[in-house]
Amino acid sequence: MHGKSLNLLGTLGGRLEEGDYLEPTIKLNIVKPTAEDNTKPYFHVVLTPSMFSTNGSFIGAFANNFSTTLRIELFQAYLEAGNVLIPDLKIWAGQRFYRGSDVHIADYFFFNNLSSQGFGVKYKALDVAVLLQTGTSTLYSSRADDGNPDTTDPLFQRQRTVLVGQYVLPVAEKHSLHLLGEFHLLPANRAAIGSTALAPTDIGYVAGVKFRADLGNGSFSETAVRAGGGIANGAYAGSSTWGTYGLTNEDGKYAGALGLEFVEHFLYNVNPLFTVNAFAIVQRSQGASGESQDHALNFATGARTFLYLHNQFHLINELTFQGVSLGQPEGAEKPSLPYAVKFSIVPTLVPSGDRSAWARPHLRLIYTLAYYGEGAREAASAGTLSSAYMREFGPRTFGHYLGARAEWWF
Repeated sequence: MHGKSLNLLGTLGGRLEEGDYLEPTIKLNIVKPTAEDNTKPYFHVVLTPSMFSTNGSFIGAFANNFSTTLRIELFQAYLEAGNVLIPDLKIWAGQRFYRGSDVHIADYFFFNNLSSQGFGVKYKALDVAVLLQTGTSTLYSSRADDGNPDTTDPLFQRQRTVLVGQYVLPVAEKHSLHLLGEFHLLPANRAAIGSTALAPTDIGYVAGVKFRADLGNGSFSETAVRAGGGIANGAYAGSSTWGTYGLTNEDGKYAGALGLEFVEHFLYNVNPLFTVNAFAIVQRSQGASGESQDHALNFATGARTFLYLHNQFHLINELTFQGVSLGQPEGAEKPSLPYAVKFSIVPTLVPSGDRSAWARPHLRLIYTLAYYGEGAREAASAGTLSSAYMREFGPRTFGHYLGARAEWWF
């Protein structure tokens, strides 16, 4: 079958079955930095187009009627200048992947995934940026009643501004403490005539800390905790902090809304024959309405192991567990917990011969078996929660994926 995620919640729970995509990054060094003088000014342009199919896993012109189903977007387009004004000062402007921490085996960028359009300044361990975010939800777009039933009511849109500050503090030898702070502002959305607010001014805030420990021999451990309030309470299903969750209060604001995230991610090279990479993610989301159904808890944990049977033949195995608990209306019967368990066995050819979890390219043969609990099947039947797989094939106890894939980067 073509790539359809077997996960309950997006990427949380493993990425081996995801659809094909192509994401080349082009870096143009207009004035290239030199090794001889690392204080000399430089600047470059970075472009990252992305190509993926909207109807399956194929990206070729002859495979999927590309003129109507192949989607191409620009993920990055920014200019960065370094060593301007003073050494070690970097300034950038444009659209970029503004992020750093990721659980690769789940394809999840956690803690500080703020990829967006904006402007930033970095000086050594200090990183500050102003980011802009818009959307199509009612949080960003409102229609004013013009009193004329024969015309479409005018649409008014607003833009979120995010101020971000980050600082990486070295701790002992090779360890670090990463501090994160965000402030979000949505201005009032007002009608063209008069001063009636279609949507009131609203704010949000975020504070987070991540500790990274270097365990030697390429091994590491990362532990991150992040809390967001107001319109910056995004955490559900791995959303960014501006993925505002839940309902507003009586004033139409998100005061009191809360999003919490905990992530533990580690990789340990046991010996030249074996590596284990594991993660645990817990996310608690609460809207501002105070209603009993306006909250959610989702979690995922998993591990991928690498058995180096030969320099160019690695046996990869992966086991994940994921679940979600959604709030229910007052007095409603509590449903069974929606959860899923997945196991994958992945014989892999590694042309480079590197005995490493990061060796690429990979040529993989993949078989994945998923088990869906009663709650997950019930949620899929009700249309309230399901994996992309069950949306395609309907509620079922078991899901399967068999395929061959390549993964590479440079």
